[in-house]
Amino acid sequence: MKKKFLLILLFILLAGSALYLWLKPDDSAAFRQELRDFSVEHIEKVDKIFISDKNGDATTLTKEGNVWKVNGKFNARPEIIETLLRTIEKVKVKNRIPKEGLAQIVKNIAIENKKIEIYANGDLIKCYFIGGKTMDSRGTYMLMQDVNSHLNSTIPFVTHIEGFEGYLTERYIAKTDVWRDTRILNFPEMNINSIEMNYPAQVAASFKITINEEKITLFPLHSTTPLTNVNTALLKTYLLNFKEISAESFITQGNKKKLDSLLHLQPTFILTVVDNEGKSTIVKAYPRKTQVGETDYAGKAIDYDVDRFYGITMNDEELCILQFYIFDRLTKARVDFIANH
Repeated sequence: MKKKFLLILLFILLAGSALYLWLKPDDSAAFRQELRDFSVEHIEKVDKIFISDKNGDATTLTKEGNVWKVNGKFNARPEIIETLLRTIEKVKVKNRIPKEGLAQIVKNIAIENKKIEIYANGDLIKCYFIGGKTMDSRGTYMLMQDVNSHLNSTIPFVTHIEGFEGYLTERYIAKTDVWRDTRILNFPEMNINSIEMNYPAQVAASFKITINEEKITLFPLHSTTPLTNVNTALLKTYLLNFKEISAESFITQGNKKKLDSLLHLQPTFILTVVDNEGKSTIVKAYPRKTQVGETDYAGKAIDYDVDRFYGITMNDEELCILQFYIFDRLTKARVDFIANH
């Protein structure tokens, strides 16, 4: 009887141990380097990055020469690219997660996450999920995925960047519009051949400027006779404004209908900049109607936005929001460059 009892007890102990080992997290996985190595060592070799989230947003970033492209179409914002590259290069495990909290963290990551795939020379070299922040906002939960089997690890980690106080989730951006470079005029080296400012409703204010071997000449629009008594210093100062001009934002949702509607109207101005290679950049401006009830700074009802207007660029295919305080330095009249005016 005693022997039978001991056998039963031994069976219970063995069964319990087996169940415990089956249910407990694979503690050894927490020490496997490939499951905790989130950083990319040779960041200069990275040529493609894919980021997606649970909201259905996804963006593919590809490196073409020294320029990063968004979904193969637009230039990416250099400062955001630099932040992302620095993040995926320097992110490290800060600490492990206590066993009692593992299941909940894994569940949270499964419900709400961003996924990043990192490629070098066309090969997938790193893939992981980015979860939320820790309670103190100084760490970010991440979970690795094997690049060969595409199986997810069962062990998440708290990650950080040494010397940075904060969490990293917001650096992994899936929304395409955020990535897009908002510069619509970009001539840092001033490689400009000519500038035309056409005011369809004010022909007398319209003008053309040509730059030829550092000689700057002002013309009435559609005339080959240069104007005299021109303040050259004012012209040179005016040209410096074209080094970099950005839109406030691009409108991508429902822009086709709005584009077609605006293109049937007379623009406020048409700005054409031709570079030294003969490439033209054209910006057309249109008033932006206000919403019902909008007022100016004095509380007076207004029909049109006093701060912003619509811009159409890129061969009449892109609609954007432009700001008057940015473009006021460009929308000069011809007479503004005449000496002693």
